[in-house]
Amino acid sequence: MYANQKSSYSIVSVDDEPIVHQMLKQFFDESNLPIVLIGIARSGSEALNLILQLHPDICLLDIHMDDMNGLELASRLRETLDYYPRVVYLTAYDKFEYVQNAIRLGAADYILKPIDCKELLSTLRHVIADLQSQRIDELERDKLKKHIKAVMPSAVADAAPADRDRNTIIAKRVRVFIDQHHSEKLTLELVASQVNLSASYVGSIFKSAFGLSFRAYLRSVRIARAKELLQNPALNLSEIALEVGYDDLNYFSQAFLKETGVRPSEYRGGGRMWAK
Repeated sequence: MYANQKSSYSIVSVDDEPIVHQMLKQFFDESNLPIVLIGIARSGSEALNLILQLHPDICLLDIHMDDMNGLELASRLRETLDYYPRVVYLTAYDKFEYVQNAIRLGAADYILKPIDCKELLSTLRHVIADLQSQRIDELERDKLKKHIKAVMPSAVADAAPADRDRNTIIAKRVRVFIDQHHSEKLTLELVASQVNLSASYVGSIFKSAFGLSFRAYLRSVRIARAKELLQNPALNLSEIALEVGYDDLNYFSQAFLKETGVRPSEYRGGGRMWAK
């Protein structure tokens, strides 16, 4: 067993053949990937206890083992853990029903033995990229929650006794928050949860105050900013979309069309002499 590292992603290897663990350990050491082997198990029951204890990011599972096969183990993990590690199956069995069940259980990949190191390396790179993206999203959500807590609680504390005054203050603070943080992963549910109010209630008082839904106002602010950025020929559309809070370029284009009646490239003049 090896010490975990904050900058690395942890792996547990489950296989009834000791030589497989030895090969994987050497492969990990030479891969230059941000991964660390934190535990090995030679049976399904041993693996279940180990994974529940260590909470690894990635599990490499054999299919056929004496007491519990890898598919049964994955099913037990899904029922027991409060998260689900990325699972890669390493097996000598290529039966369609095994592959089908592995996919149903959310397998990241299904690699046949003898293990092709290039294939395993490619799979782990994709898994790590997915984990890194998830970690970044979690950090962004935490950061956003801190922003909301800094702005929104005082909306209730400072409110006047009358409900109408209180609601107006909350609605205005939500609007200010949107104006300042429209480029972030902002949702009505997230804002409402941070002030211990329901999303439907916050949405209702916001629309009553400004005549627009939370989503419509957020879109209008984002697209207004996008119009400004479209004047800069050095920025392509993907960069502009990300800058105003859209991860998906098609979704950004649809939102722009709905708000303005034209697509971003058309607003720019058909894209001539501009970065697309």
